[in-house]
Amino acid sequence: MATITRLGSLAARSHPRYTVDQGGSRSVGSDFAITVRTYVFGNLAVRTIGRSIIDEEIAFCGALLHDLGLVPAHAGENRFEVDGADAAREFCLKHQVAPERADRVWEAIALHTSAGIASRMATEIALVHLGAGLDFLGLGIDQVPPQSLEEILTSYPRLNFKSAFRDLLVEHCRRNPAAQILD
Repeated sequence: MATITRLGSLAARSHPRYTVDQGGSRSVGSDFAITVRTYVFGNLAVRTIGRSIIDEEIAFCGALLHDLGLVPAHAGENRFEVDGADAAREFCLKHQVAPERADRVWEAIALHTSAGIASRMATEIALVHLGAGLDFLGLGIDQVPPQSLEEILTSYPRLNFKSAFRDLLVEHCRRNPAAQILD
């Protein structure tokens, strides 16, 4: 069963399925804090617009694994969002998550960079989109109370996030330039 850990007035979820080796070889990439920030920011964002999260575990899983397609072991021939969504769905199914719930994780990850689409879908999908947009681009950062923002960034610091993420994106584009062409 999932547990709630307090981050001041914010709740961040943890679950044994998503425990990540904090040593040298984590399966979800080199910056675990971004995934937690995505969840916490997304959670704040969807609640601010009056939406309720129906499936917290799926929302957390989508946020935790949303950049999995940038990790070399999961990078394929598609856009990183789709490669990551495929790997996340496989992970969920391997850990006995029901197929329809695994599909919701797939949608959340595949659409997390899709402005105008993800925010109109199920709250778990919107959470990953809004959380990633807030963390990566600062979209809606002015809506986060300064004390909450400070608490989140103190607990889950950005460190060298922007340069490391940029390097991952550049490497992905070099490895697979055709996947970056938008129809």
